[in-house]
Amino acid sequence: MTSRLVAVLVIVLLQALPAAAQSLGQVAAEEAARRKAITSPARVMGDADLRADYPVTTPTDVPAWPDDAAALDPSTPRRLVEPASLQGGPLPVIPVMAVAGGEVFLEVAVNTEGRVSAVTPFRDTPPFTDTLSAAVKAWSFEPATDAAIPAAGQPIDDRTRRPAASKVLVVGLFRPPALFANTLGEPPKNVGAPSEDVPAPAGAARMPDYPVNAMFDGVVLVELQLGVDGSVMRRRLLRSSPAFDGPALVAVDALSFRPARVRGAAVPSVAYVVLGFRQPITQ
Repeated sequence: MTSRLVAVLVIVLLQALPAAAQSLGQVAAEEAARRKAITSPARVMGDADLRADYPVTTPTDVPAWPDDAAALDPSTPRRLVEPASLQGGPLPVIPVMAVAGGEVFLEVAVNTEGRVSAVTPFRDTPPFTDTLSAAVKAWSFEPATDAAIPAAGQPIDDRTRRPAASKVLVVGLFRPPALFANTLGEPPKNVGAPSEDVPAPAGAARMPDYPVNAMFDGVVLVELQLGVDGSVMRRRLLRSSPAFDGPALVAVDALSFRPARVRGAAVPSVAYVVLGFRQPITQ
């Protein structure tokens, strides 16, 4: 029974092969006839057709690579062109048990990601040094940038700018809880020398006055952008405490700085001044 079924299937397939061959032959003949009937064939595009009259996309200017390929080499001498800029962070809490005021100078290292990597005091007044240092360690920055040093007479090539590790100066001036600045307590003292690549206060700092129309305590934060000669190019009030802003700016304007130098060259720098006010104790 099985052999008979197989024989029937073979016969059916053999009968279908001529029909399939005849069908394919007809299709080929019809396609040849269709092609002969075309009087205007489609134009084939070549390289010569890709002219400016037929842009394939909207043209976009692509800046050229620097003429000196060494400008992109990490070993190429570089120059700091933009100091780090504070983006956010807490202000210090004024110690309520302190009976005196204080001065604190901090050298703050900022890495290429804008995080504080080290805080080094070089002027110290307990307990304000620890309080200010703890706050500054939580600050975040837009990192500094440097660039390849150009040939003499040429401008900085912005394409060579890179984030750079840098240092900023933080000054803390904490007023004592008294109408006059002279009070009991441990006086400020120098505990080290700042690095050459951070600006440093030149001369004595001025303690801010407590305003007569103020109540309670207050903290003000001021940013000073310094030029290559250490002069103040711009000041910004980053954290305001309205009753204390005026006296704070008067004290800040009395500060002067020696310039920062990186790899032997004077560079722009930045200083942050924290001014703390304690309400005077009159009893």
